Amino acid sequence: MIAIIDNRSPKIAIENLAKIVDDILLFKTKNITFESISSHPDIFLYQDNENIIIAPNSPTQLFDFLNKHKLNFKTGKKPVGSNLNNSVLYNCISTKDLFLHKKNYTDESIIKENSHKKFINLPQAYTACSLVHLGKNVFLTSDKGIEKELQKNNLKNFYFSPQQIKIIEHKNGFFGGTCGVQNNKIFFNGNILKHNDGKELVTFLNQQEIEIVCLHNDFLYDGGRIFFF
Repeated sequence: MIAIIDNRSPKIAIENLAKIVDDILLFKTKNITFESISSHPDIFLYQDNENIIIAPNSPTQLFDFLNKHKLNFKTGKKPVGSNLNNSVLYNCISTKDLFLHKKNYTDESIIKENSHKKFINLPQAYTACSLVHLGKNVFLTSDKGIEKELQKNNLKNFYFSPQQIKIIEHKNGFFGGTCGVQNNKIFFNGNILKHNDGKELVTFLNQQEIEIVCLHNDFLYDGGRIFFF
């Protein structure tokens, strides 16, 4: 198993992740998009059970890392940029039968791969930043608008407040950017019990039979998701 994580993550998180996986890419970019999300892999990388699609202006290190591990991937059509419209192109979520993003904000290469799925139009274009899919159409989110749409579609979900989540340059981060899911485990870039909603989340995850791994003991850090392959 290999992983991709924001290079600005706490050193202890990277060290603990290195004990779990075989190789890590410490992701970073410069002068492409907003500084706060410049090292967030979920801004440049889309992943589902069948596809890996990356922005054409992703750093060379990402192409090299995927090629090194012989992972098949496709290159998207549009580059990531520094405004809302072009910074969210790859920041979407899909399940076996659902595709979730804000309409007209997705790169066409991703739309093509998910055209056969039910589309759920969300009010938050930073979807992957704000939403976690646990499997079996069960979700975690830190966005009230997304929560409302999930409920409207009868999708089981848990709301986790964005307060107390650390992020570069902003007061609060997004919950989706604090973690990564692999099989029946969820890996957190921080300790969820530091958060006011932590105990309730532990109960919810236990009910879903999801094992919790906290990579360090400080407050959660939004690093744009941890990707596993």
